[in-house]
Amino acid sequence: MKILYIITKSNWGGAQRHVYDLATSMKEKGHDVWVAVGGEGLLKQKLEGAGIYTFSITTLGRDISPSKDAGSFKEIYSIIKNKRPDIIHLHSPKAAGLGTIAGRLLRTKKIITTVHGWTWNESRPIHERALIAVASWITMLLSHTTVLLSERDYSQALYFPWVKKKLTLIPLGIKQTPFLSVDGAKQFISKLISMDLGEFNKKTVIGCIAELHKNKGLQYLLNAMSLVVEQQPNAICLIMGDGEEGAHLHLMIKEKKLEGNVFLLGYVDNACEYMKAFNIFALPSIKEGLPYVILEAGSASLPIVATTVGGIPEMVEDMKSGILIQSRNARELSHALSFMIEHPEERKKYGAALKERVATKFSMDKMVWMVEGLYRMGEDK
Repeated sequence: MKILYIITKSNWGGAQRHVYDLATSMKEKGHDVWVAVGGEGLLKQKLEGAGIYTFSITTLGRDISPSKDAGSFKEIYSIIKNKRPDIIHLHSPKAAGLGTIAGRLLRTKKIITTVHGWTWNESRPIHERALIAVASWITMLLSHTTVLLSERDYSQALYFPWVKKKLTLIPLGIKQTPFLSVDGAKQFISKLISMDLGEFNKKTVIGCIAELHKNKGLQYLLNAMSLVVEQQPNAICLIMGDGEEGAHLHLMIKEKKLEGNVFLLGYVDNACEYMKAFNIFALPSIKEGLPYVILEAGSASLPIVATTVGGIPEMVEDMKSGILIQSRNARELSHALSFMIEHPEERKKYGAALKERVATKFSMDKMVWMVEGLYRMGEDK
């Protein structure tokens, strides 16, 4: 089959990781694969390193811009017209909106959209959320199939008329991650934050790997840490990732005098490999789909403190494999983190339980098999 993937941004987040995993897996199975991305980010570099041809659409971005969006549409239309793929698989709202229209105009055999968390669940004015919901509904109608990664997103999609038969649930899957040893990971991190290894070994390390975006709720993690360190001065928080909120978070750390307890490490290549340096993994997101990073933390046997948004409750069982809290609640987050710090035996139990759940429920082979089966279905929905 000839498969074209299109995604709005080419940074390295969960949606981009998903596209990379699918594209490389389908190439290994002998399919012709191309990927169109917005910009020249890390996803594009990784795909090209894996021998996959990419198209860079310079005008394609997350924010609405009539002139840029018109330019993006022309480029997407041209790519589809030139390559004539059997399958167009779209990821992220902007790419999905433009790609479904272009695909329909060019009579593409199968147009599939994967939803990485509904955008209307973001913190936005009500009129914006309503417009996004309408646009999402139109995209579902124009797609032959819409793939949902979590049961929560699937149930929300069912509220829209005339789309039920177009929906399918395919959870994420991951390969076994090649983690560094505890000692190796700690040596790397201690150098990164310029802390003596002996001192670092005395710390309880809370880790977070996330794009520095408002949707990740990292400001609430910083507020929670200011409460945690009052009772737990040996607790430190390491945040790996870059993004538009970086300057604001640096300012918050300075204002709250957390320079010795919270460290923004920026982008770290293959960040999940260093998870063994963490004692606890925190994800305070406001909006999520089904985050890869939870699966990676589970594979590393880490206990989780995370919010009850998106598909996270389908991954983490509250008080069995982690602690789930409400989003935007720094005090509740601080209590959960303090509990984890004070109860190391519970942490071990939670981490072991999550590792088993990830291994049994979130298999890469199963995910790829289900997606390829969707591609091969003879009748469009």
